[in-house]
Amino acid sequence: MQLHAFGTLVGISIFGSDANTANAASSAVQAEFLRIDADWYPWPKPGNAPPGELRRLNQAIASRQTIVVSADLADIIRRATGLEAASRGRFNPAIGALTALWGFDDADSLQRPPPDAAALAELDLSRMTTRELHWAGNELSSDSNTLVIDLGGIAKGAILDLSARILRQHGVHNAIVNIGGDLIVLGRVRDRAARIGIRSPSADDILGWLAIADGETVVTSGDYERFFEFEGRRYQHILDPRTGHPVSHTSSVTVIHRDPLLADAAATALVVAGEADFDEVCRLLHIEQALLISAAGDVRLTAAMQKRVNWSDRSE
Repeated sequence: MQLHAFGTLVGISIFGSDANTANAASSAVQAEFLRIDADWYPWPKPGNAPPGELRRLNQAIASRQTIVVSADLADIIRRATGLEAASRGRFNPAIGALTALWGFDDADSLQRPPPDAAALAELDLSRMTTRELHWAGNELSSDSNTLVIDLGGIAKGAILDLSARILRQHGVHNAIVNIGGDLIVLGRVRDRAARIGIRSPSADDILGWLAIADGETVVTSGDYERFFEFEGRRYQHILDPRTGHPVSHTSSVTVIHRDPLLADAAATALVVAGEADFDEVCRLLHIEQALLISAAGDVRLTAAMQKRVNWSDRSE
């Protein structure tokens, strides 16, 4: 089954289940995808679509009001807060205003000049942090009315985690859920471990492949996902929360982990970290399996990832 959600193509592939089980499980996952796509999207929807929960939350923050947050959204925001702290700000879900300033809130308007220095200077990056959020149970408020929560760097991981739980609840034991190239594997694919290719950021070829075990998530973040070009320079959608500018030193990062939320946030944090801070961020986030490709084409891997990669010139 395929559908368009979260601004990308989503695929659910089920193996070894009868048609009734597969259809029921796929339908249940699809229903959750559509709900989350509406509720966790932070930007205005086309037409007259009512704002989802995350957009209403951001509107409440902008007007300095307290809002009651649903349990699942509160959980992911709290988790994102912890990962912001653990990554020492390389992953930051509170920079939605910066994302909008660069135009990455609207996939249809990416051909534009970058913001000028004055517009960037007006944003107080020091207050774009989840440290500005205040919780009382599931009631949320903030002293910063310019903070905008954007879960784009962790939402896919949360959705992959939820989809795996739904599939298992419906009796599906072998499946792959793929959200725009980020995926989770359940069980096996035709009696063998799933094989996932590692794409070259600069071309459409495959650098190598990985055998992915039951319950593992593979997340890749890179400069080929969303970007615009202006006067011969490429500006990618992953922004460094500390400088306010798009990352230029890293082309892509691939992370494997059994915790989908951690894998998703870590991939973003490691893109921001680059080669210089790769080892430090892997240590801070307890990431054992990661691969980074720099803008110059250099490859950096953890020891555990090096043991798993089957490079194209050695692959079957």
